[in-house]
Amino acid sequence: MKSKAIWSDAKQSKEIENALESFLEEFSPLEKSLYVMFDKKSLSNYICCHLSAENIKGKMDFEATIYEDDLDDESTSGSLYKLNRDITENQYAFTVMLEDARLGRSFEDIVVEYDKAYNSSFPLKIYGGQHRVKAILNVSGVENTFHGFRIYFGLTKEQKVEIATINNTSIAVSNDLIDRMKEQLLGSELRDFFQAIRLLEDEQDFADSKSAEVPTVRVARTFVLNYWRAKSKAANLNEFHIPSVCKSGGMDNEYERIRSSIDWNDSAFKIAGNAFKELHNMQRTKVSNRKKDKSNQFASKVLSLAVVASWSYVAGLYSSCPDKLNILFGLIKNLGLDEDPMGAKALSEARMKGMDPDTYRGLGARISTDELGRMLEVFIVLITKSTEQKITKNLANAAIQSYEAKKAMHQANLSLSKI
Repeated sequence: MKSKAIWSDAKQSKEIENALESFLEEFSPLEKSLYVMFDKKSLSNYICCHLSAENIKGKMDFEATIYEDDLDDESTSGSLYKLNRDITENQYAFTVMLEDARLGRSFEDIVVEYDKAYNSSFPLKIYGGQHRVKAILNVSGVENTFHGFRIYFGLTKEQKVEIATINNTSIAVSNDLIDRMKEQLLGSELRDFFQAIRLLEDEQDFADSKSAEVPTVRVARTFVLNYWRAKSKAANLNEFHIPSVCKSGGMDNEYERIRSSIDWNDSAFKIAGNAFKELHNMQRTKVSNRKKDKSNQFASKVLSLAVVASWSYVAGLYSSCPDKLNILFGLIKNLGLDEDPMGAKALSEARMKGMDPDTYRGLGARISTDELGRMLEVFIVLITKSTEQKITKNLANAAIQSYEAKKAMHQANLSLSKI
């Protein structure tokens, strides 16, 4: 006997009625009467039911996406970008799930959307509980065990993001994944740009947690925001400049405001992006190939938020000064055997006597206003004052002193303006 849908306070529509009918034809829920519920927050319709492990085998889509451009035909399925986080099968919690599934555990509240618009042979798009589903499907002998599902129908892309965000947040997922989901809602331009400059490979998405090799959305947004902010101030080189780091865990308002005016195909922007990629690659190569001072912190220095913000700010600020940009972009050239372009050890040892405590970790380690200003000054001193055109300990210490002097003058001028 096929299950019967009972519409309670749900908002009925022909599209959702058809999708629900199709679901009931394709699957055999344990419940014979199913209430169609209405979520007043997301304005979406769903049912709660139980499906057997055998029933969902070969039907679960671990690559749920919101990109409408990806939905044209199933031949594009290889390039879909995941809405949820990556499976982490090596974690202890997943090992426990596997053992629970093997012993017949009935898992509950697996959140999916029934959607055949893409990857139609895998109609259950997973928004929450993918580790539980993976565990269910990875064991045998328990095919008759029923598991609890919340199944949505007819979601808009905004509803997809909200529901995926809520269900991933409930498992303490990283802010970087939330950033990635929110960025997907805005469009693919940021990811496309980072693929174009090869900081992401083709069909690769941003990291869903902090990575020494692959940028997160926060890193990418910070790069873009500072380049375009500074470019708009390029005529005012002598002002007091401070970069900024984008907020994480959803949306950064300043980035969102500036995003709509960005020319993603701007040639100077692409050149700066490629130069930044080369700097990151060279930093990792030089640090990993030497015998000492090869910590991961040094190797990943270019992707630290303070460096990203400051480097891109200088690239934008001096975008109309090719001689200065040649120095900035030329950090990867003329390096000695054990020299890395960022001079990571020199930055870690730089400090201002009488001001910085013994616990100070050096330049580029934090993202406070002063640390961002100091790191910015490293690049400004490099391209305007340095004869070696390398980042050394002497240059780093001079940059700290230069920043503190500029900061004091800026504060004095603000005070004088109020007299």
